[in-house]
Amino acid sequence: MTVSTKPTNDMLRLELACDTTALAHQLLEGTTWHSRLLPSVNKFVYPYRYWGINISALAAGQALPEVNTAALSDHKVLGVSHLSKVLPKKLLAKGLPLFSAKTKALQQFCPNDYLEGFNSLSSNESLNDNENISDNESINSNEDIDNDLPSNQALKQRLSQAFIKHAGSSPTGDMLGLLVCRNAGMYFSPVNFYLGFNEQQTPTHLLAEVSNTPWDKRHYYGFLLEGEETEFCHDKDFHVSPFNPIDQLYRWQVTIKRTQQHTIDNQSNTGLQVRIAIDISDERGEVLKTGIKISGVPLTETTVRNSLRKNPLMNMTSLARIYGQAFKLYAIKKVPYINYDEKLADSDQKTSTSLKSETLND
Repeated sequence: MTVSTKPTNDMLRLELACDTTALAHQLLEGTTWHSRLLPSVNKFVYPYRYWGINISALAAGQALPEVNTAALSDHKVLGVSHLSKVLPKKLLAKGLPLFSAKTKALQQFCPNDYLEGFNSLSSNESLNDNENISDNESINSNEDIDNDLPSNQALKQRLSQAFIKHAGSSPTGDMLGLLVCRNAGMYFSPVNFYLGFNEQQTPTHLLAEVSNTPWDKRHYYGFLLEGEETEFCHDKDFHVSPFNPIDQLYRWQVTIKRTQQHTIDNQSNTGLQVRIAIDISDERGEVLKTGIKISGVPLTETTVRNSLRKNPLMNMTSLARIYGQAFKLYAIKKVPYINYDEKLADSDQKTSTSLKSETLND
């Protein structure tokens, strides 16, 4: 008789429950900023939210909370009246789902929204963390993912492959996604970040999943981290903004710290403080500063309701702000448009910058 030593989901859930160092699912809120210096000054800051999903724990069976409006009907502070300003009362009376990984909701987590272009291994295959994956081994669509893998486990394996391909290795500890979820059925995220940790939960990996809004393409930047604070530079190789040329330099500053928060019942909750800043420059000098600064709390029914009460339609407002700022740059501040993958020397911005410089020197 052969006894299987392969850990089951129940065993993994028990290990997670006993592991006090494991990162809980989190709700991270803060701000995102955008400060353009050239060729015209344009700055803005607005609130932002990420759903901090511990993808390792999720794959092992640590479920996300299911939150709806039913329990809010008699609550004066978190009541339905706050949401009735933006949502039909008939839906609220039925107990509209606010956050769910199982059904349509105001905010819905769908594993297949993330990491397109990476294949998941079947349940009979293992992933060697040190094995390099060539471009030919990745796939072009998540439709080819093995059907025998649950979607959460498939997401974890796609993430492991993405880390190996773009950072050279896969994390040995938790893998946490800073994700934008579907909002009222719509998925839109300018960038998702994935954090990797070692067994001591020290930050070791970062993966950025960048989307260029006008062209609906995705690109990945992966790096190894040096603990809580890391800086690194690299050439830009993905066209994101129609107002920035492709031949630019990115300088990242990444800070990831863990904080201890003590609740009323003397339970200790570990949150994350994350700051990711990118300074963008080219031959003209420093062109743009952008980034996020967010702090996490445990993902619970209370924190979800509080967050969605303040900002229920973040995806839609983010999209509106992006196009609003683009209109402001192009129509009001007269910043020349740059074609896809166009270099500065070939663009109208180069001519515009040269003319401004000549005018200042006269």
